[in-house]
Amino acid sequence: MRQMLVAVVAALFSVVSLAAAEEGDSILVLDASGSMWGQIEGEAKISIAKTVLGELLVDLPVERRLGLIAYGHRRKGDCTDIEEVAAVGASRAAIGEAVNALSPKGKTPMADSVKLAAEKLKYTENKATVILISDGIETCEPDPCGVAAALEQAGVDFTVHVVGFDVTEENAQAQLQCLAENTGGKYVSAGNAEELNTALEKTVVAAPEAVTETKIRLRATELEGGLVIEDGLTWTVTPRLGGDPVVSETNAGVLDVAIAPGAYDIAVERSSDGLKGKQERVVIRENTWKTITIALTFPVEATVQPDPAGAVMAGTNILVHWTGPNRKGDYITIVEKGADQGQYGTYAYTTHGDPAELRMPVEVGDYEVRYMLGRPIRTLASVDITATAASATLSGPDEALAGQTIEVEFTGPPPGSGDWVTIVKPDAKDTAYLSYHYTKQGSPAELRMPLEPGAYELRFVQGNKAVLARQPITVLAAAATVSGPETAVAGANVEVQFTGPVESGDWITITTPDAPANKYNDYHYTKQGSPGELRMPLEPGDYEYRFVQGDKKVLARQAVTVTAATATLTVKGTAIAGETVSVEFTGPAPASGDWITVTALDAPATKYNDYAYTKQGSPAEIRMPLDPGDYEVRFVQGNKKVLARKAIKVTPATATLDAPGSAKARAYIEVAFTGPPAGSGDYVAVAKVGAPDNKYETYGYVAKGSPARVRMPTEPGDYELRYIQGNKKILARRPIKVTAAE
Repeated sequence: MRQMLVAVVAALFSVVSLAAAEEGDSILVLDASGSMWGQIEGEAKISIAKTVLGELLVDLPVERRLGLIAYGHRRKGDCTDIEEVAAVGASRAAIGEAVNALSPKGKTPMADSVKLAAEKLKYTENKATVILISDGIETCEPDPCGVAAALEQAGVDFTVHVVGFDVTEENAQAQLQCLAENTGGKYVSAGNAEELNTALEKTVVAAPEAVTETKIRLRATELEGGLVIEDGLTWTVTPRLGGDPVVSETNAGVLDVAIAPGAYDIAVERSSDGLKGKQERVVIRENTWKTITIALTFPVEATVQPDPAGAVMAGTNILVHWTGPNRKGDYITIVEKGADQGQYGTYAYTTHGDPAELRMPVEVGDYEVRYMLGRPIRTLASVDITATAASATLSGPDEALAGQTIEVEFTGPPPGSGDWVTIVKPDAKDTAYLSYHYTKQGSPAELRMPLEPGAYELRFVQGNKAVLARQPITVLAAAATVSGPETAVAGANVEVQFTGPVESGDWITITTPDAPANKYNDYHYTKQGSPGELRMPLEPGDYEYRFVQGDKKVLARQAVTVTAATATLTVKGTAIAGETVSVEFTGPAPASGDWITVTALDAPATKYNDYAYTKQGSPAEIRMPLDPGDYEVRFVQGNKKVLARKAIKVTPATATLDAPGSAKARAYIEVAFTGPPAGSGDYVAVAKVGAPDNKYETYGYVAKGSPARVRMPTEPGDYELRYIQGNKKILARRPIKVTAAE
């Protein structure tokens, strides 16, 4: 985020600095309101801003004239807390000191701060650019969109670029975008790196072209600072001194037009409802681009009626019946009585329907239910409501064992989001929790006690904020035992007796003595009952059985020595490729992942070809690989460790085919053959000459003995008979011509 903000502000400064020496100065307006103490990845936004601006001041060109205005940094609740902390042209050191001295405290008088910056830049006489960095919405008066439009109209060439720093709320973003757009400026979010990079490439990396034409942008909005009207407008631009209109456009929205310098009267009308607006005496200077925004005003009214009304228990849900314009961004909310415009608590957009369901604040006090116009942000209707104290009760045992799950009876207000019963240390914050149970799940609550003994308390927490009830509880130390054989063979399954808690996440396991408490090999959940069956590790050595509680705490342990496992193999030394051979074996008691296989001499222990699980008994029937060469038969334990191996040489398999040289289509013929002992996937097939090895037309399995009965293809042509081993390898071929059937 810091790098993003550096890039954004640098970009906007760069846009200005390229032309500043010739065309005017600029002022940075910095939000230092209380919300700037909010954090991004653990660091306060004001700290990030100070670091970023310090780096920028070092990199800015010496000739760059810059000023700094801050707001909200001296007093709480004061909409006049705006200060020019560094005049235009101040030294870099002075600006840096001023930034570092800021300490966020108060409100967000954004509009008046931008207006002060415009006046300091003498915007009615000179080109003037303001760069605003803000993390939120205007909390004072007037509306920043209206102020921006007025400054743009009165200014020679006035522009506000806006950096939205960690702004996620939709209506707040819309207000900041409006401020920039009403002056022809840019709005850039510090949270979108991809869009930021694109913007920087187009507006900063490449030097801007000199403005050599005079243009105006005509925009109309529904109300001051409201939604931009995209179509259905008639625009008329008439010279102030009289004459025919120089612009007359119908069924338009936002309109960009070239125009001669001069003074004009501009009028707009929407055909759908006849709403009209105008600006007079608009002065357009040569080689400037000017944005003209005209607000079409109309009455907007609303009502709100909470149910229940008057005094309502804190944290309960109410229904709010409303009437109003129901425009995009409109919402119903509950806020503290007298809260600033744009502040909100729980809310519901009006597009979700009437009535809106809202939760009362959990803190006792006086509030207002408001209908808020979203764009522009404005309170259309308000009704007072009082949050009265909520109450709750808890009833649980005075003592419980560590890790034990207990039942806690409770009563309280109707369940809402963030209402729960929990257990914590007595001095824990109101928002803290260990094990918890949402109240909407009903009483009683099931809570697991902490694993560490000591003094705790049960709590009923409302809205993740207010503790409505408490009860002390003492958590006593839990005890357990574990008992198993003192020696065991590697990979063997052994029974382990145990006593102790029987809870979710409690288990017995075997591991090395120095392993952390949450480390395990094979395990058995205690809720499955005693004894538990554990498989010993495959590597011999010193280990211990453990009773582990809650994946965290070892309650009991017993040492065990794991001895090496041994195995033997008996198999002939030579076999034909694809032949199935018998392998006699001895070894540890069969367990999961123990098998006999054949594989390459240098293959890892987990590599196998054909295999048979040892639990199927001795001998194992193993088919040899199809490719001749040197292999070994293995006894593999637990899919990991080779306990025994025997070398075996696989010799090439051969086969012959004997059949007539031709046959009619679809006719059956007998094909005499010789070959290796038949295995799965061995067959005689008919394939087109040149077809891939695994491509065939018809086939007959060789397992039934010679001759094989094979049907000819339906299409005449040149084919070949093939002896295929293991569905992969061709051992013999013989041509055959298929003639047309009679």
